[in-house]
Order: sequence, then C-alpha cells, then structure tokens
Amino acid sequence: MKKYILVFATIILSSSSLLQAANDLSPTFSIRYEDFINNPTPTASVGLHLRIDEDRYTGFDVNTDGTDTRLLMGWKWGLFGIGSKSVSDGAGGFTIHPHYTFGVSYEIVQGLASNFEYVMTPDRDDIEDRLRLTLSVSF
Repeated sequence: MKKYILVFATIILSSSSLLQAANDLSPTFSIRYEDFINNPTPTASVGLHLRIDEDRYTGFDVNTDGTDTRLLMGWKWGLFGIGSKSVSDGAGGFTIHPHYTFGVSYEIVQGLASNFEYVMTPDRDDIEDRLRLTLSVSF
C-alpha cells in the first residue's frame, strides 16, 4: 500500500510543474494530535492542496506511516475529509475501513493554519470517534 501512495505522490509532484506556474498547487506538512484530549501524542502527515479560488481548495493527505489517507475539500473556515484507515488484523495483514473527518480551520498567517476536526471510523468498534488538532504548513 505504501508503494502505491509513493507512486501516486510522485506522479502528482512531477506533474505539478504546470500547475505550480499559477501557484495553485501547494505541498503541505502537518503535525497532528490524533486524540489530543486522551492521548496528546503528535504524528505527522504530508499532502497536496489545489487552490480552486481564494476561499476554497481540494487535495489529499496521508500520515507518515500510511495508515490514514484522505481526500480533502476545504474553505477558509472549514474542511471535510473522506478517506480510509488501515488497521492491522493481527495476522500480518491490514484491513481497510472508511474514515470521515470534518472540522473548522483558522489561517494564522499565510501558509500556516490550525484545524480542529471530528474524526470517525464507523466500521470499527475498537476505534472511537475523537477530536484531532492539526497545525498545517503550506509551501
């Protein structure tokens, strides 16, 4: 699965030179606190944002271990994500479950934003819904 993510990211990044001329495609790096109320351990994610206009964007991101991927739709004030969560099945493999996020966003300065999201994985009883706090940098 990590191989497919790397291939996809490489294709997107290599084709971004055409879009970068208009400064519409921005790589992002984020520090996430997945469950900042119960477990304030930070993780990281990388992604791309494609600016639609001054207020809206779309894109994707994936955490650094490849277990949480999502497509994003965002506005200046909020975002919505649809993706997948990979969970170890205990036998050396992974099961993949749908994963949804929605929340609010605040741009602190240009290129630096904080996000507060509600995260849910409905098909897993052992993964509780949680609140995610993210600090995201766009280049």
